Amino acid sequence: MRISHIKIKGFRNLKPLELKIDKEKSVFAFIGSNGHGKTNLLEAIYLCALSKSFRTRTNLDLINFDDDFCTIECSVEKEDPKILEVIVIREPAQKVLKVNGVKRSASEFIGLLKAVFFSPDDLSEMAFAPRLRRRYLDVLLSQLDHEYLNILMKYQESIRQRNALLKKIREGESKKDELEFWDNQLAELGLSITQKRADLIVQLQTLLKDLYKSISQTDDILTISYQSNIGEIADKDKLLLKITENIDRDIASGTTQLGPHRDDLQFSINSHDMVYFASRGEWRSLVLALKFAEIQLIEKQTGEKPVLLLDDVFSELDEIRQKYLFEAIKGTQTFITTTHKEFLDGLDVEKVVYEVMDGAVSS
Repeated sequence: MRISHIKIKGFRNLKPLELKIDKEKSVFAFIGSNGHGKTNLLEAIYLCALSKSFRTRTNLDLINFDDDFCTIECSVEKEDPKILEVIVIREPAQKVLKVNGVKRSASEFIGLLKAVFFSPDDLSEMAFAPRLRRRYLDVLLSQLDHEYLNILMKYQESIRQRNALLKKIREGESKKDELEFWDNQLAELGLSITQKRADLIVQLQTLLKDLYKSISQTDDILTISYQSNIGEIADKDKLLLKITENIDRDIASGTTQLGPHRDDLQFSINSHDMVYFASRGEWRSLVLALKFAEIQLIEKQTGEKPVLLLDDVFSELDEIRQKYLFEAIKGTQTFITTTHKEFLDGLDVEKVVYEVMDGAVSS
């Protein structure tokens, strides 16, 4: 799987752009000072893979201040080539996804281009934000398993509908028995999500143990565990009972407090929780291990190498981890941003280098 062509218009601060990607090269570097638009290029590619940004939940943030809409188009070479297009319109506010010129739903769009994204923010996100640790699982599973993606989207919509109903009940505008349908939905969908995440953790643990030792160059034992706030429940009726027992608290808060949307991941080194004991270097090794595990799982289960997106990561990695990253890049189509060309000197592959200045990209 490779991107062969990128076309961007009206997206953030980027000037209209059309890049033909050299199929003989595997690494494409965008160099420039901070604030000139380097990361926007990676964000555009990510949107064509996941249909969402890694930076904002507000689609209108993606449109240049002087434009009424933005378009991003990626041509993907694979057994069945695809042209993927994301269009965001200011008024009426909407996002349109297209495959080969035909409108598609998010579930039909996501996964046609598979991507792994890595930035310095991943270090703090893994350390301090349960929501972002869950997102790691969801992004990976959504690219591996279309059934999971469909279940997750239905679950998220059920949570929105149930939370809205909880607030109405709290205000005396609706009755408790109206929750029955949504409670059943949450129990059925939530159990499937939890089981699929738990299965993924088993696969990740096998890979991460050796990857972490290799990257950190220690004998430390890394373990990953799934922290479910519903406990070890493998039966829908038991989960439904637990949800209904919590209804009064849910009504009081106006939010659904039980379910996989509140779950977490725990990373431990030698049985010590990394949140409390890990150094920044250990977090760096963990995040690198997670990203390489992500690449390996996608390739193993789908037969396709994902595109790798690296956002200014070299400044966060010491020489040893940089070398490990350089080795992993070989053979994978990689898009890199960096402030200094010197960071690329250790990358012994043919590469194409672009300069980014004030939103303009030049070779």
